[in-house]
Amino acid sequence: MTKITVDIEYIKDQLKKIGYEISDCIQRENNGLNWQLKFNNSGASVTIYDSNKVDNTVVNGKADDEEIEGLKKIVNKIKAKEFVVDPLNEEIISLIRSRKEDYYYDFKREFHKKDEDLLFDIICLSNNLENRDAYLIIGVTDDFEVIGIDEACKSNNILDLMNNKKFAGDFKPEIEIKNIYYKYKKLMVIKCKATKHVPYYLVERYRGVKDNTIYTRVGDTNTPKDKSATYNEIEKLWRIHFDREYE
Repeated sequence: MTKITVDIEYIKDQLKKIGYEISDCIQRENNGLNWQLKFNNSGASVTIYDSNKVDNTVVNGKADDEEIEGLKKIVNKIKAKEFVVDPLNEEIISLIRSRKEDYYYDFKREFHKKDEDLLFDIICLSNNLENRDAYLIIGVTDDFEVIGIDEACKSNNILDLMNNKKFAGDFKPEIEIKNIYYKYKKLMVIKCKATKHVPYYLVERYRGVKDNTIYTRVGDTNTPKDKSATYNEIEKLWRIHFDREYE
């Protein structure tokens, strides 16, 4: 068996990127070379052994069973270089820690129960007035508690929803589905990309989302479904459109 080289600095870096604040890393020779990690923002204690076994990480300390099991799986995968942290991960963690919502990101406790609500949120975020990448972050409560998600919603379902709707000019919001971690909990982030095709709007009504109506997001609030963006907001979106026309 090829010996696994434990890169402790790499492991520490990946854990930091998913939100763990490492307070201590102690190298020891007890039962072979190993490292013990402790954290400022978790009661867990992680012991990583320098051995060919990938799954021999030990997690204990003052953490609940869910975190102990989840963190152990993550560390074992990082050790084997099988866990890839998305480049967006650190930005999303920063947004969660800000404990507020804004014009380019919105938190949801769980997956939308109605497709029309998901569609509406994506349109509003995609039409943000600063024309920047925006994020729908699923697995965070209104009180900014990270509860994570299960696997009930599939990325293809979201993409199919968007592809089956009729948008003006056949320009649909450009989205990307991201798997993000906040410590041991998994989140889903729908990234709404900034493009020159704003404003996005339907030409065929979909339930409560009206046709030929432009929605946007101001501060932490979407345009109400039964209304439209204001004259000045619509003008700003069209200015963005024409300013970027020849890109």
